[in-house]
Amino acid sequence: MFFLFLFLHFLSNGYSFTIDFPYGVNFMAKVSKINLLKLHEEEKQELRFLFKTTPVLVFENQDLTPKQHFQVSTYFDKNHLDDIMHPFKETMVPDAPQVAIRGRGTINNYGLENALIRNSKAFKYNELWHQDLVGIKNVLPNVVSSMYMIKTPEKGGSTKFASLENAYENLSLLHKHIYESTIAIYYSKNIFPEFDFTGYGRIDKFWEKESEEEYIKNRVITPLVIYPDESSTKKSIMLTPNRLFKFKDISPFDSHERMRHLMKNYVLVNDNVGNLDYKEKDLVIFNNRKVIHTSTPTEQYEEDRIMSLLFLGTKTPMKFLHNSL
Repeated sequence: MFFLFLFLHFLSNGYSFTIDFPYGVNFMAKVSKINLLKLHEEEKQELRFLFKTTPVLVFENQDLTPKQHFQVSTYFDKNHLDDIMHPFKETMVPDAPQVAIRGRGTINNYGLENALIRNSKAFKYNELWHQDLVGIKNVLPNVVSSMYMIKTPEKGGSTKFASLENAYENLSLLHKHIYESTIAIYYSKNIFPEFDFTGYGRIDKFWEKESEEEYIKNRVITPLVIYPDESSTKKSIMLTPNRLFKFKDISPFDSHERMRHLMKNYVLVNDNVGNLDYKEKDLVIFNNRKVIHTSTPTEQYEEDRIMSLLFLGTKTPMKFLHNSL
């Protein structure tokens, strides 16, 4: 397809970077010939426009510290916050606490000494499809997520992305009508869920909860279809299977059956899944409200895989289709 070979030059406008689309999908672009630490304001504006049109951007060959990783990521959300949004206290970078070191191995750098990167069992063998910070109590899902690859294994360690805007467009008119009225309820009694090979099919008894009082207190209620921000004119699905408890007025068991049907038939379809095989010094910045992505199974590789990870806090509101939420 044409976007596989498209190679756009911005020299005529005074911009030196180039982009192409080597990932098999048109919502992921590779950006080359750019140093994110040496940008003019006009170049930042151009990159913001590119990010508005293309929700996954991969920047090659960037030399970044965790603090610089945070700095360049803020270019892509004018309403960003300095809050710490990740839960990884053991590998939080001291001089850039918004950033955590993740992957597999031990880190002896960036102010961390012999810090072991711990992962739950759920991340050992399967790729888990998820959206960052969706379904968490009193947390606004971030716009910008970013990962910077510090050390890559010889084999393994990729991330897949799927467009949730395309997934909505893939729905029939009837299904659009149904899902636009669907309310998702998230509840995380089991913070380490068990998934099958699909990366979204729960195999544990997720419907069990401590008590009705505890459930009502801790549940998170969100629409299944949103506008990613107040200026958006395209709708997007918002869904993270690992935290989904049920859809409103549907049993947990039947809700997950519907979720699996949605994922298989509308989200993870041909021409809607791109794969990023990392190289060292790759920085990927993506709009977390427009795409869903996978984790990387830690047992897929033997060597250390070290990256810095950022969930960029935000004040950017989402726009709901219904005013009742």
